[in-house]
Amino acid sequence: MPCGLLLAAAAHTLSAQPYFTGVGTLNGGGSPSAVDISPEGLVVSGDTGIFGLKVVLWTLDGGLRSIMPGEVADTTGGISSLGRVVLGGFPGNGTRHGFRWTEETGAVSLGFLPGGDRSEALGISAHGDIIVGYSSSDRSNGEPYKWTAETGMVRLGRLPGGRFGGSANAVSLAPQVIVGGASGAEGNEAFRWTEETGMVGLGDLDGGSFESSAIGVSADGSVVVGTGNSVGQRAFRWTEETGMVRLSGTFEQERWSRAYGTSWDGNVIVGQVAIEQGPFGAFYWTPEDGMRWLTDVLTEHGIEDHQDWRHISVAYAVSADGRTIVGTGTNPDGDGEGWVAYLGPGCRADFDDNGSVDAEDVAAYIAAWLNRSIFTDWDYDGSINTRDLLGFFNEWVSKPGCE
Repeated sequence: MPCGLLLAAAAHTLSAQPYFTGVGTLNGGGSPSAVDISPEGLVVSGDTGIFGLKVVLWTLDGGLRSIMPGEVADTTGGISSLGRVVLGGFPGNGTRHGFRWTEETGAVSLGFLPGGDRSEALGISAHGDIIVGYSSSDRSNGEPYKWTAETGMVRLGRLPGGRFGGSANAVSLAPQVIVGGASGAEGNEAFRWTEETGMVGLGDLDGGSFESSAIGVSADGSVVVGTGNSVGQRAFRWTEETGMVRLSGTFEQERWSRAYGTSWDGNVIVGQVAIEQGPFGAFYWTPEDGMRWLTDVLTEHGIEDHQDWRHISVAYAVSADGRTIVGTGTNPDGDGEGWVAYLGPGCRADFDDNGSVDAEDVAAYIAAWLNRSIFTDWDYDGSINTRDLLGFFNEWVSKPGCE
């Protein structure tokens, strides 16, 4: 996409008014889901059950469209910047294989690990060149892999004391960190993988049987989110400094919770929570406010359209800036449908986060850009270049979301 169009697309999201909307239906039928969102927040991926499962993409201006109208396929998530690459799977004949889709190539199977006949594609880098998931093999019904066009599927190994098996669920950008869950010495355990360390277990929460899995990771790999066990499933946030910490919030009688997605800085986490003797639904977590009902957050941002829906069931993913959230629920007609919620622009121009937009933000951004910090990737495409400089200065001048 030409530079001007790319910046215009990003500016469109940043300047838009807050909204909540269902993704609609394809040809008037099916129950479309919304399971992932591209980093810049413009394209949503999902599937619908009309005449067999179909992989679909949604944009605010274009609505819902099938990207593989002649194929029966679905997606469990995985979409790169601007929706250029989408992950999914072909089911059938007792097996399944993950694929990578682009407009140019269509859906191309990722294959299997040696000896395998089943694979799943689950996580993708913003640039679309690295894919992670699991594949059956000659030593496991499913073990984590990393895929690139140059190497194909590569095994990630196993945790010390564990068996071969598990799944890779997400990949960071720079440095490259892969997270997931695998068999460990004490049970199923969340892991963090790098080329230097291999697979390292992250432990589990206290108070329950040993079972944890990492589902999402920040852009720099420093924050990992997922689900552990503490007398039931509980959402967690992990850093090297804190270890695995259960997400806390306004729910005094939490029955269970699951974290599914995180922003690039790891400071917005979304998922699903259930209350003892009470409801379940989508949550939105930040360090300042903790875990809250997403519906309460939407209302605080002046968004009311969600109030007509019967249920906002789960939030599956969030954009890189933490401002656009996708999930599924029950629409006003009582049917299942994916939804998209946008909280409005944040003040990204305040790069040093000191509460004001000034020359210090320019100095901080340029210094970070020269050091190739992933957080200077202004258009969220997985590359750091002059387009990002232009994007930052455009936003620094116009200051959307900065009041």
